[in-house]
Amino acid sequence: MMNTQLYDESESASLLQWIHEGNYDQIILLSDANTHGFCVTVLKKMIPLFANCYSIVIPSGESNKQLEVCNHVWQLLLQFHATTHTLLVNVGGGMLSDLGGFVASTYKRGIHYINIPTTLLAMVDASLGGKTGIDFESIKNAIGTFQHPKVVYINPIFLRTLPERVLRSGIAEMIKHALLQGSTQLNRILDWELADFCKVDAINDALLFKKSIVMQDEYDQHIRQNLNLGHTFGHAIESASLLSTQPLLHGEAVMLGLVYELMLSHLLFDLPLQIILQLMPLKERIFPGLRRIFTFDELIPFIKQDKKNNTYIQMSLLSQVGVGVWQQAVTETHIQTAIKKTEQLLIKTY
Repeated sequence: MMNTQLYDESESASLLQWIHEGNYDQIILLSDANTHGFCVTVLKKMIPLFANCYSIVIPSGESNKQLEVCNHVWQLLLQFHATTHTLLVNVGGGMLSDLGGFVASTYKRGIHYINIPTTLLAMVDASLGGKTGIDFESIKNAIGTFQHPKVVYINPIFLRTLPERVLRSGIAEMIKHALLQGSTQLNRILDWELADFCKVDAINDALLFKKSIVMQDEYDQHIRQNLNLGHTFGHAIESASLLSTQPLLHGEAVMLGLVYELMLSHLLFDLPLQIILQLMPLKERIFPGLRRIFTFDELIPFIKQDKKNNTYIQMSLLSQVGVGVWQQAVTETHIQTAIKKTEQLLIKTY
């Protein structure tokens, strides 16, 4: 059952009270090489309780979301005499949240953990929802569990450490949330600048929306699949770009994926084309120069490999803003048409 508490920068005292009430025998910090320097140092100054904790540091980057790294963390947990009543504190981006949650969910059949995300993408997406996992045999999140963090603590101070391109990458998920929330929220963000998306209220709104969806469908069987909007095309675009000399970040690929899948929604459900046209200025403002064109032949192999597929290609689309359709069967002809029309739109727009 999901019982994750959400605290932000103004509620550090509430976080401390929650930890004290847990009567944990010890607290262990898990971070990566990138976050260990600035983020963990800042965290210890803001919350002195963490200053004298054991600290585990793993290598940075998605390529290290592997079983070998988990093995290293498990060994250190044993070395530090971690028990079933030890609290693991994950400080980092999405990779760290995924791996740290997986380690916590499997060590001694499960210990409590909290996430302190340090990227915008992790703050509005990976830190909450209970999906933990590591990559295996080159398959993303092939091994994982469902175990919810006990707390997610949001503090935008950590965003100051990010390169601007990485910071912008997290906004794609917030745009996706707005499309799923409805016209009021979508219209609200259409004129936003980068700084607006980084405000704690905006982050909290996105996080609370995701929490409301997860609480209805913890194990991703029905309505939670709406959160995959933009991700079938997005993952394919991300994978295809990795084969080029100009790989895209996850959020950049998802932003393009949203445009393609909104076009599919237009073709299949008559989603007004005006919705896509309204979105294009926001896309260009937040992701300037993101105009990559991908062909059907480049994308279809990756689309066919998507984990949501059954005997046919399935996607999460929109019948109208605020109304998602999950497990929608999509043919290769639909995909090819959407790619052509999106390419025409991108070229015409710019």
